[in-house]
Amino acid sequence: MKIAYKVALASVLAGGSHIAVAQHTQVFTAKDKHYHEGVELFDRAKYGAAQEAFRKYINLIGDDAKTADAQYYYALSGLYLLHPDAEQLILNFTRKFPTHPKTTLANYELGLFYFENKDYKKAVEKLESAPTHLLSIKQNKELEFKLGYSYFANKDFKNAKIWFDKNKTTGFREDEHRFAYASNYYAGYIAYREGDYDAAKADLLIAEKNEAYAQIVPYMITEILYKEQDIFEVIKYGEAALAKTPKVQQAEEIALLVGDAYYQRAEYKKAEEYFSQYAQGKRKLDPVIQYKIAYTDYKNGNYKNAIANFKEVASKKDELGQNAAYYLGLSYLREDNKQYALTAFDQARKNDKDRKITEAATVKFAQVSYELGNFRDVFNSLQNFNQEFPKSEHTADVDALLTEAYFNSNNYSEAIRHIENMPDKSYRMLETYQRMTHLYGVNLYNEGKFPTAVTMLEKSLQYPYDKEITAASHFVKGEAFSMGQRYVDAINSYAAVFRNSDARKSEYYMKSRYGIAYAYYNSKEYDKAMPHFKAYVDGTSTSDPNHYDAMMRLADLHYVKKQYAPALALYDKVLASNSNDKDYVYFQKGIVQSLMGNKEAAKQNLQTVYSQYQKSRYVEPAMYQRAIIDFEAGNYQSAVSGFTALIQGRPQSRLLPNALEKRGIAYANLGRNAEAAADYKRVLDEFPNSRSASGSLYSLQEVLATQNQSAEFDTYAEKFRTANPESNALESIEFEASKTLYFNEKYDQAVTKLENYLKTYPNSPYVSEANYFLADSYIRVNQPDKGLPLMKAVVEENKSEYVNRAIQKVADAEFENKNYAEAIKYYSRLRDTATNRREQQTALTGLMKSHFLANDYAASKRIANELISQGNSALYVFNTAQLYKGKATYAEGNLDQALKELREAAASATDENGAEAHYLVAEILYKQKKYAESIDVAFDFNTKFSSYDFWLGKSFLIIADNYVAQNETFQATSTLNSVIEHSPVPEIVAEAKQKLAKLGGAPSTAPADSVKGRKR
Repeated sequence: MKIAYKVALASVLAGGSHIAVAQHTQVFTAKDKHYHEGVELFDRAKYGAAQEAFRKYINLIGDDAKTADAQYYYALSGLYLLHPDAEQLILNFTRKFPTHPKTTLANYELGLFYFENKDYKKAVEKLESAPTHLLSIKQNKELEFKLGYSYFANKDFKNAKIWFDKNKTTGFREDEHRFAYASNYYAGYIAYREGDYDAAKADLLIAEKNEAYAQIVPYMITEILYKEQDIFEVIKYGEAALAKTPKVQQAEEIALLVGDAYYQRAEYKKAEEYFSQYAQGKRKLDPVIQYKIAYTDYKNGNYKNAIANFKEVASKKDELGQNAAYYLGLSYLREDNKQYALTAFDQARKNDKDRKITEAATVKFAQVSYELGNFRDVFNSLQNFNQEFPKSEHTADVDALLTEAYFNSNNYSEAIRHIENMPDKSYRMLETYQRMTHLYGVNLYNEGKFPTAVTMLEKSLQYPYDKEITAASHFVKGEAFSMGQRYVDAINSYAAVFRNSDARKSEYYMKSRYGIAYAYYNSKEYDKAMPHFKAYVDGTSTSDPNHYDAMMRLADLHYVKKQYAPALALYDKVLASNSNDKDYVYFQKGIVQSLMGNKEAAKQNLQTVYSQYQKSRYVEPAMYQRAIIDFEAGNYQSAVSGFTALIQGRPQSRLLPNALEKRGIAYANLGRNAEAAADYKRVLDEFPNSRSASGSLYSLQEVLATQNQSAEFDTYAEKFRTANPESNALESIEFEASKTLYFNEKYDQAVTKLENYLKTYPNSPYVSEANYFLADSYIRVNQPDKGLPLMKAVVEENKSEYVNRAIQKVADAEFENKNYAEAIKYYSRLRDTATNRREQQTALTGLMKSHFLANDYAASKRIANELISQGNSALYVFNTAQLYKGKATYAEGNLDQALKELREAAASATDENGAEAHYLVAEILYKQKKYAESIDVAFDFNTKFSSYDFWLGKSFLIIADNYVAQNETFQATSTLNSVIEHSPVPEIVAEAKQKLAKLGGAPSTAPADSVKGRKR
């Protein structure tokens, strides 16, 4: 409080008597002297001396009533001196003298005291009762302002506004009191707070003229103009305010409002200028503001900045977040980053707070998915589009996109289901359906699902629009029937290719020649097979993988027709090639040359088989036939040596009973009857129901007769009779009934029937076959503890015609049980005893996988290379071999070589082997920290392999890992959430949840609360 003011105030408070003293010279009494001295000192602001004079006067008079004025001045002097007891002295005065004229003045002084001490509640109480009629104009103006401010501080804005309005200025006078502009400011603030923008603006514009408020008011005025949506004035006033010197307060907030005004006018270059002023130096922005900054960057083509800002907002689950995610996707597209764009559009379409954005984002998601080859996502995102958005402007685009996706999809089952469920199918869609069902049928065939493949190919053939696809479907259908040994059906399917009007132009014409030739060949219709094999040989080049195989079969047919010379000529051509069947050709040449009388050449070729191809399945037949040549030529000693080599070297051979019988005859012709009898007995003991048993029985009778041991013959005759019943006895009927149940796949019933049969007929000649059927039935009804030991017994007995199947089933079971050493043992045996290429390839495939899982990667690769080099391996076998070759190299730690091999596997295969190889390529690239390339490869998975859910899920998990490695948390989180939502594989979902938990779970969904504006 200023001294001048206090002096003036003291003069007023002294009252009329004080004024009279100043006008008339009087002689003061001794007692009054102290009082008048105190008043004079008080007027001169000597409050300490004045208080001492008033004290002396009060003590000298000793009468409260007479010293009331002195007590007042005493207390007031203490108040000015900030004495701690002064407040109480004033209060005591007002209580003691309630009617005294100075009591109201005391309240005024006390009110000012409370105001200075920020006790605004008490200030209001005292200032409201102040004697305004006793105060000067300036004192009244101070009272008005301080009373208004006290109400303001107490949040009583209504009363505060009354006093500020009374105290403020209109701005036209230059000599306004010192509180005028402050009152305009506060009155303007209150009006602004209450939404009376006109009044607020008027008051604040006046306050702005004052230096004290010139830097404070501009932000409030700019914000009022913004809330009034006077965009032009926001820009005009705000830019002027920002140009002032010194800089106004909250300049960055004014820049934000000006920037938003330009934003609303779609003047994005100017908006960017002011948004940049606002954002400079800020670590965190309000989501709405950040969205507008991002959108401004997007419109100005600053896509990198737009991405950085949109990304911060896009994870929110509200309408703003949905818009941000959509434009984030558009920004990524501008940067040619389709993978990241896809994730953003996926986020936007799932939010569904803004239906127009949901619609647009869904279409964009589908378009980008299509461009990336993610056809399954195209189907899933658009399958209900027309129902959800029935009047969409995108309907035509969506239909075209779906059609194109169907054309290019390899997710055949899903594509076919979608098309079949469509109420109206266009010509183009039916063309797509023909292609899809054909391709799916081919896939099913490659996976060994032959009946299902036939069903799918028949669907394709219902719509024969494309002649080439029609021919292809008939061909593959024939192949499937052939694999199922349904040769009549196969022949009809191959023949349908020839009936096609463009048959000879089709690549399937020659393939069908080969297929139908084999179907006739396997049906033993050799005369019909021959012209087709010949046509195939004549119509293909030597580079064709099946050229020499067809030539070899043609040679076989010449052999069957006893046309030995052309047969040998063709066999020699095969031998001159790089055929993998040279062991068979040498064997056949030996047989043919033997028939032509060229015994030495025959023996030489047969010997080549078992000397150069020791693992060939023709080793035992070659050894046997070479011995037969000596046998038939009467060279019995050489024959005995040949048969003995087979019997001793190959004790598990199926030719063992034949070799024993023939050796016995050779022994007999050499006069070695004891050895002959031993061989015949062994045949009858070990192989009583073999074809050699009857011959051995007759020969034994002759030998025993020469040795006078005819009585012993009866024992062997009874064995033979038991093993070879001559009538259709009940035993045979019951066995056939049991076998029928097995072949009709009624395994539960077959188990019961076969168990009873084996108990009833333990010595039946069908025991070996019955044991095989029972063992397999046990396995198929999930009783491996019974089935596997019995199947092993069938293998060890080695008498059943199903022994190779038994070996494979034991091997497969041990493989499934992870007993890889045992699996390797049985697969090796199957490889050695295989009677056809299919069995051999099955054995090699099992060996390759078993060695890999037993960590013998070198052995696994060796077998893989063997399968690959065969050239005519079944497609699935070839694909599996390529995959395991790459996997073994990968497991050995040679990532660069593994990458090369697995790329080859993924490129050549469209089955599950290709799917796994494709994933492993992405995984290796991730381990090599080639994150962008790994993401590209993983996203490309859908192009060929989207129907393989497990590997599809793994691909998206590796995509998320790549995002995490690049600190793209938004992309990683969105990807993992999508996997959790869509994957049908629990194992994949669980892994995705674990990865998401490591990232901190789902993104924040806190609502935005800031400057509002239009979204675009």
